[in-house]
Amino acid sequence: ESLGLLWDVKSEHQSKRSEAYEQALDTLKSVSNVYPCFCSRADLHSAGAPHAGERLIYSGKCRDLSADEASRLKSEGRSASLRLEMPDSILGFNDAFQGRLDMNLAKECGDIIIRRTDGVFAYQLAVVVDDAANGITSVVRGVDLLDSTPQQIHLFNLLQKDVPEYAHVPLFVDETGRRLSK
Repeated sequence: ESLGLLWDVKSEHQSKRSEAYEQALDTLKSVSNVYPCFCSRADLHSAGAPHAGERLIYSGKCRDLSADEASRLKSEGRSASLRLEMPDSILGFNDAFQGRLDMNLAKECGDIIIRRTDGVFAYQLAVVVDDAANGITSVVRGVDLLDSTPQQIHLFNLLQKDVPEYAHVPLFVDETGRRLSK
């Protein structure tokens, strides 16, 4: 406001939008495979840490757990996040600055967390639900978020919401390449 920037609709804090995220979760459960994942961060990193510049791709370890096995893990006090299975298919889009990006969701993204073990809805789901609710038609953000875009487009499609156009701009870096901006 001090810069004279105004918005069309005042945003709600994500902490107050749990009902909208729950509804989206219910929709995802009805149209795709949503499953509990009992893997801790330590479990994930012990399965194979990525090299510099690479992302950790979830192996799908908990995807096929039986109900009995999931129940046993819960009874042992293990908490679970909720993951969404990504299809083994290519999703592509055209970015206004970066050009065409095609990504195999299963192989290059892996199944994504949509609700964390503490019950908080994950960024990927929250941003899609919020963008759809606010009628966002264009997203301009840093190139560091380019790889998450196919996951978000997949969520938009599953929720039957309009997909915005994307433009990922380069980051500001210092002379050593260290990022100076978020």
